[in-house]
Amino acid sequence: MARRAFDAVVDHLTDSAAQVGAIKRLTDDTEDSVVALKRALADVSSLAFANDFAVCNDNTLWDRWAFERPPNQTDAEAADRQRMKVELLDRVGEIVRRGTEIEENAAAIMTEAARNLISDNDSTDVREAAGIGSDQGATKAPQPPAEGHPAANNQWWNSLTDDQRDYVREERPHWIGDLDGIPAADRSSANLAQLDLDRSSVDGQVNEAQARFDQTGSAMDGQRLELALDKRTSLDAVERLMFEKGTDGSFVLGADGQRVPVPDRHLLSFDASPERTLATAVVVVGDVDTADHVSVHTPGFTSTVHKGLGSLVNDAANIRDLSQWQLDHYSPDAAGQTVASVAYMGYEAPQKVGVLSDDMAQTGGSRLASFLDGIDASRSDDPHLTAVGHSYGSLTTGFALQDGAGVDDAVFMGSPGVGTDNLGALNITGDAYTLASGGDGVAALAAFGGDPREIAGVHDLSTRAADVVMPDGTDVALMSTDRFTGPIIERMGSHSDYYKVDTTSQFNQAAVIAGIPDVAVAR
Repeated sequence: MARRAFDAVVDHLTDSAAQVGAIKRLTDDTEDSVVALKRALADVSSLAFANDFAVCNDNTLWDRWAFERPPNQTDAEAADRQRMKVELLDRVGEIVRRGTEIEENAAAIMTEAARNLISDNDSTDVREAAGIGSDQGATKAPQPPAEGHPAANNQWWNSLTDDQRDYVREERPHWIGDLDGIPAADRSSANLAQLDLDRSSVDGQVNEAQARFDQTGSAMDGQRLELALDKRTSLDAVERLMFEKGTDGSFVLGADGQRVPVPDRHLLSFDASPERTLATAVVVVGDVDTADHVSVHTPGFTSTVHKGLGSLVNDAANIRDLSQWQLDHYSPDAAGQTVASVAYMGYEAPQKVGVLSDDMAQTGGSRLASFLDGIDASRSDDPHLTAVGHSYGSLTTGFALQDGAGVDDAVFMGSPGVGTDNLGALNITGDAYTLASGGDGVAALAAFGGDPREIAGVHDLSTRAADVVMPDGTDVALMSTDRFTGPIIERMGSHSDYYKVDTTSQFNQAAVIAGIPDVAVAR
């Protein structure tokens, strides 16, 4: 009898301890969540104030210039202001959503405690039961907004507590690896952590395709196998770019047994899922989170991760180094400014007849617009952002800009058209530039919205040999990328030379990216 009474007392105590543990944990987590939410709201209010808006108590925006236009405001500046208004509303909406989640989560756990539904898992130890209850009172990190815009995604991230962000990084990296608006360093860490899972997925696709081809021997299944193998080669290429290698060619391992990432490089996206025909990837040279100048380079026809990502990353690195060199030789004020360059293969470029249509450019342009928007959204300060498109990639870039992507300047190289003949439709706050080498037949096509060199207001830059003297007196001799003589196939080779080192074309790109176009060579 006494034993049963004692057991009943212990059971009551452990049940109570579990409930107390849950409520205490809920109280602590909710307090942390509210503090994080208040901090996020203060940041949004400051951003609004800096742009002549104010967040009202009913979650709307007061606009200082609602009934008149600011003096001397250009159309591009007006479009940029409208983009900021949309971003602020997205951020406010996400804060409201997050606040509602905090409230609903707290109410649910309180209800479970009131109904004695917090379990002690049959523990007979009060301290242990309190810990078990504490786990049940913990508030897990909420998922990012469904189909959220970059600003809403960033606001979700900013509204999380430090513990919740750690949980996402460690337990749910797939939430943020391809999520525009999340800081580059966090996205890259998440993507690098998932490469082993990507390897398993790709190997599964290869094995399945191989088995089917072995069974049927059909040309179609042979092509499916080839595409799956290309995804495996794409993953190999990404790993070679992102991890250090020793003199023996093997990956360098850190003290934790993990591969050592290449410094000053980020992987902002990698997708080789079964839904994709070709793998896509986005690699950054430099620090997008802090750089004063950021350029995004989008290639075109026949570009693939498995064949071309390494070359594009190398080109982006060379452009970045040249831009920083130009800044150092431009003026004392410019010296020391930093540049980050993005090798963007985040869309599936046409490989064959798809190049005759703008369909893939429109689809890719939508993805690129979100990415460009995400760069601004992920930072408290906007960098000088330049979009660089080559060949069909210039058409993709043109459609991205027409979506309104917060870009300052744009460079179109060897462009068959940018999807419009109106500079204002590109929504850039700065200027647009073209590069068209002699002999480049693609640049003469004018197939998609006309020849961008003929758009009023667009600056046509030189691709000829030139001698440039920098403001500090440094003399630079530059080579031409023009090819006016020889067989047509050789002349067409100029279409692939825009990134060639020590050329006027490369120099001009770098000058625009560095925000010092006055040193560029005009045609």
